[in-house]
Order: sequence, then structure tokens, then C-alpha cells
Amino acid sequence: MKAWNRKSAGAAAALALSLTVPGAAFAADTGWLQSGGLYEIRTWAGQSEWGSQDGPLAGATLFKPHSLAVRADGSLAVSDSGNHLIRLLAPNALTTYAGHFSGSDEGGLPTGSYHDDLADRALFDQPLGIAIDAAGNTYVADAGNHAIRKIGTDGKVTTLAGSGLSGAADGKGGAATFYAPSDVAVDADGNVYVADTLNHAIRKISPDGTVKTLNAPSTRVGQYLPGAAESFGDYLDGPLANAKFNEPSGLALDAKGNLYVSDRGNQRIRYIDFAAGTVSTVAGTAPALGADSPYAEGDYLDGAAAEARFDAPEGLAIAPDGTLVIADSLNHVVRLLKDGQVTTLAGEATEPGAVDGVLYAARFDHPTDVAVLADGSLAIADEAGNKVRRLGKYAGAAGLKKDGAIKTLLNGSPLKSDKLAFVSGGATYLPLRAVGQATGFAVTYDAKTKSGKLTKGDTVYAVANGQKKVSKDAGGVKSELALNAAPVLKDGSFYVPVRFFAAEGDLDIQWDASVQAVIIRSKTF
Repeated sequence: MKAWNRKSAGAAAALALSLTVPGAAFAADTGWLQSGGLYEIRTWAGQSEWGSQDGPLAGATLFKPHSLAVRADGSLAVSDSGNHLIRLLAPNALTTYAGHFSGSDEGGLPTGSYHDDLADRALFDQPLGIAIDAAGNTYVADAGNHAIRKIGTDGKVTTLAGSGLSGAADGKGGAATFYAPSDVAVDADGNVYVADTLNHAIRKISPDGTVKTLNAPSTRVGQYLPGAAESFGDYLDGPLANAKFNEPSGLALDAKGNLYVSDRGNQRIRYIDFAAGTVSTVAGTAPALGADSPYAEGDYLDGAAAEARFDAPEGLAIAPDGTLVIADSLNHVVRLLKDGQVTTLAGEATEPGAVDGVLYAARFDHPTDVAVLADGSLAIADEAGNKVRRLGKYAGAAGLKKDGAIKTLLNGSPLKSDKLAFVSGGATYLPLRAVGQATGFAVTYDAKTKSGKLTKGDTVYAVANGQKKVSKDAGGVKSELALNAAPVLKDGSFYVPVRFFAAEGDLDIQWDASVQAVIIRSKTF
């Protein structure tokens, strides 16, 4: 796991929006919690190059967006950590909600600072975690200022707790100190929970501003560099007062008011049961901490929760059915914890990138937070990619109805064909020429032999009526393959099963039973 950098750790009123999150005109769709086949990742806001440009999404820019919180009006609050700003993301525009530019360092990067005032005059320093209470107040883990800030519904920024200096003292308001807090969560009673990352602690701020540390401090010391002793986090389950953490970095309150914690340095997901007063590990395992190792060794493995492996898990969200959604930052994927199993929802594990596409082919670059939107889709803070991405259903479903006809969509648009698709024996058939149009193959058909050829580059596939066998000639290298169903003649057209050739053409193909449609897509876009 990479070390956390300890030294680098406008609008006065809320933005009025007439729109809600993308797709909100349709019923909330969380089908991705059961199967991600019909879903995809697209960029919502941000460009590869960082910046702080407000305005329409086509030109708007972000710089290390770290955390997300859904507001009552459907907009998304974003902690734009590299710009030291809080931004608001709507369906079609990005605006600055709190903070302003205060200068650049020698390298040209924005510098953070500390100032309470009206939202457009206030200053932050590497704001990370963000949460919103029932009244609409916004809480920010202002990591570089070692403070918890509050953006009130009156448009004023105040410091709820913290002095601006690092420390580990409990107390009220400015008498309390934090050390690079990286996330916050607020419960129904107005209590704010803090992942006080470099203190390896979970803190609680009561509504009157009183800060209390809930777990035991770590006493583990090692050599981070030869000859230089440092305090490290530790790992211990059990009674909350005795439990130990290692750079807790993400928080999520469940329906019971209990707290999930991304224990980043231990590569685990922990759970605080307040009624029982206990801390337990609910997902993840790792080798024991080495004497001079600040972090447990990260890895990647899906499966039973107790055996699963993470690499610096950070932001968390709880889906409507109770599934825990996890931004597994250094594995560059989004994971799910459900019914004692950990699965990968989106991203290509251990492969950073900036590619939109179907869930298994899309790539992220250090995703740090997730948020379930009002329409059921999922927003993802892709921090190193300088973007907010969105997981939603494929385009093109709107307006389709289950009317007995088999539809075919190619990258969201109806596939043009003079003959409709049909299903037989579990296979979906399309006319040969339509298959070629969908998959990019050039096609020929010989009516005398009732056979066809599909060609792409120097590769030729030969198929014949009634035969499952496919002859493949790849530049002189010949082989035989098998179709999932035999081609047939029907209504004067030569039909072939589409799935085989979609796969050979490196396309994704899915079946949407709700509208009886074959969905063919490029894997990346």
C-alpha cells in the first residue's frame, strides 16, 4: 500500500436546481445489485486534465475529487480536494458551492488555507469526507486543516470542531484536535462521526460540538525509515473501547445507526455495533502487521467475506437493500459486500485507467468514494482520474415495450434490419447481414450452398445451414469452432445466432427480458 502524504494531507446559498440526477425521470433502478450485465460506466463530470472550471459539463473540470454526498434536491456535493473547494454537480453543470482560489504554490498547484466566512469567502485545505444532515447542513473533513467544518443552510462556513493544528485531544469545539481526518458521517440525532485517519481513531462529535474518542489509541511504533521511529496504526476487534484501527478512511451508517468503517491500513471493512459496544471485521483479511510495516499488505480477491482481499479500501455507501458498496482505491475497482460475499461490481482489478464502458471493461484510477443516487444509479469519485463517473443502465431502453417482438440495439440505437430477430432453443437469431452490421464483419451468402462467410481483416468464418460447426481461417491458421445453435433459413433469409459473432467481434451482448431486446455494445467507449 502506498503511504498517505501527511504534509499534503461560490455560492453563499444553496444552488437552486429544477433538475435532479441523471435519469431521474425513470423509476429508481438498482438492478446492478443483482446483475451488472445491462449497466455501464460513463463520465459524468471532469476531464483527464485537472482544473477548476465551472459551467456546462463539456468543459467543467475537477482536481482530485475525493468524496460525494447526495443533497435533498438531487444534486451531488463533491469535495474537490486538489482545488480545496466544495463543488455541486447537477445533471448538466458543475458549480462551486464553498471555498475559493487563494493562490498557487511553486509548482502551480492550488494552495489551501483556513478561513470561516460566507461560503464563497471561506477557505479549505484538502477537504476530503463530506456528509449532509437531515436539515441540509453539510459537514466536511478538512484534512489539511485538521478540522471538521460545517456549511450551514444559511450559506456560512464555520468550524464545528478542531483548532487548525494537528493533535489528538478530546474537548469541545476548538479545544479538540484531529490529525488529517478523512471522512464524516452524520446520524439522525445530529451526531457526527469522524474517521480521524492519522490518529487511527473513530471520533464522535455531539450536536453541541463536544468531541469524544470511541476506541483505544494505537501504541504500535516502528521504523518507517531507517533510524526514524514513527507511530503506526494497529488492529484489534472486540469491545469498542479497546478496539484499534489503522488509518480509518471511510464511514457509512446503516439503517440500525451502526457504523461501517473502511480500515484502510488493515485492508479490512470493520463494523461498529453501538448497542453491543463492539467492533468486528465483516470483510477482508491480510497478513499480520510487520514490526516496521505501517500497513498490512494489500491484495485482490473476491469470494467469502472473511477470505476477501482489499487494497486501501476507502469510501463506502449503503444501497437500498443493505448492500455495502466499497471504493477499493488501489485495486481501482468498486466492490460489493452482500450476504457474506465480496464481489467486484465495476472496473478491471489492479489496472488503473480512464476508460468508460461495460462494467467489467471500464477502468478507474484510484476511486475514493461512492454514492447511490435518487434514480438508483451509482456515482463514483475517480480521484486520480479527476472525474466523477456514473454507473447506470445502458442507453436506449426508454420507450421500448414488451410487445412480443424481439428488438436489437447496437450501442443504444435500434439495429437496422429488414427482418426481426427471433429466439429459438435459447439462442437469438438475426439475419446474416444484420449480424455483420452489428459486429463489423463483412458478409457474403451463397444461396446455392446455403452457406455464408463473415470476414474481418484476414480472418474468415464460414457457416452453413443446419450446421453448428464453424470453420475459422485466421490468416492461414485454420480451426473449427462450434456455434451455440445452428444457422437456419427462415422466411427467405439466412439466420445465424448472434451471440457467437458478437463475442468473436469483441462486443458485449446481453438480453433485456423486460423489453425483449438483444443489447449489443462495444465494451469500451
